[in-house]
Amino acid sequence: MSEKTQATVLKFLHCGDIHLDTPFAGLSPEKSDECRVRLRRSFVEMMDYVRTAGIDYVLISGDLFENRCATNSTAELLVSQFRSCPNTKFIIAPGKNDAYESSAIYKSGRLPANCYVFSSDKIDRFDFEEDKVVIYGWGFVTDSIVASPLYDRRVGDSSMINIVCGYADLDGSAYSTLCPVSSADLNRFGADYYAFGSRHEGGDFVNLGSAMYGYSGALESTGFDEPGIGGAKLITVRYNNGEMSMDAKNLSFGHIVFRRESIDVTGVNTGSEIVSRVSGLISEKKYGPETALYLEFTGNIDPRFIIPKNLGSDAFGLYSFTMCDKTLPLYNTESFKRDMSIKGELYRQLVPMLESKDEEERLLAARAFREGLAALENREIET
Repeated sequence: MSEKTQATVLKFLHCGDIHLDTPFAGLSPEKSDECRVRLRRSFVEMMDYVRTAGIDYVLISGDLFENRCATNSTAELLVSQFRSCPNTKFIIAPGKNDAYESSAIYKSGRLPANCYVFSSDKIDRFDFEEDKVVIYGWGFVTDSIVASPLYDRRVGDSSMINIVCGYADLDGSAYSTLCPVSSADLNRFGADYYAFGSRHEGGDFVNLGSAMYGYSGALESTGFDEPGIGGAKLITVRYNNGEMSMDAKNLSFGHIVFRRESIDVTGVNTGSEIVSRVSGLISEKKYGPETALYLEFTGNIDPRFIIPKNLGSDAFGLYSFTMCDKTLPLYNTESFKRDMSIKGELYRQLVPMLESKDEEERLLAARAFREGLAALENREIET
């Protein structure tokens, strides 16, 4: 780290991908409403931490809102929370979802004076001379940025604490529209810390010689395609005898953990066995009331066995339980191969689709065989 001249301690909280007003797709309407309330609670808890921990700067690296038309109640919550931290500076870098030009609140004048919003997709800066801090960044003006704002740029004064805050696709595709930035850009630019957003999984801090970068991760996981629990990052800058040191750690503010799992149930032919397999997985993984679980059943089962659809979170003590049956009716089917009746012919006609490399085709054939077989045997099945 470069040498600094003042002796002090500064605390930066790096967050992003908060997605206030997110719909929480994949959950029931009741659970979705509950999760939206819970997300607001996570945000308020983070702001409580900002107040009690004496955070000097909050870096919001994109997608503070899920969309560009935040509800009025959300906007009021945001403004009141920012005002409740008058000694903290909030630096906001609009992301793809809450791009500056389409976000009414960023241009409304409602944000308090301690909020600073990047309004250009080119590199810009906010200077805080009292702390010897310069925060560089950019904001999505529309829903895409195709060129690196850091390309061929450098910090203006290496004696300052130089921070970069932005929504970025680091070392992604050269054709990315999500603000492609390269590691070479970071090394050339020369900041002390790069606060990035866009990747909801967050992750560990990455050292770049004398600097580091991090993705904050989502404040609260918002769906089954984003497993894990949300949080933020704390960066503490200290001066010791004129030299700067920086400590960083992950913080957790999320409540609900979204998980995706799969179980191979080949050969299983009773509902009690299914429940036993699911209970075993939940016990092994130590999932509980805070877990939203999406579970896929795979493997080959008897054509006449239908996995019960009434399995639910009440049976397993989870926050929510969603199941998807991807099993195939190919277990114990030797008799159908030799059967000269319509049942056998139905099976033989569908086998090529059941063994297709295309999952959608396999599942369609599985449903057709099960329903056709039930109709031929005068059975009713739940579809």
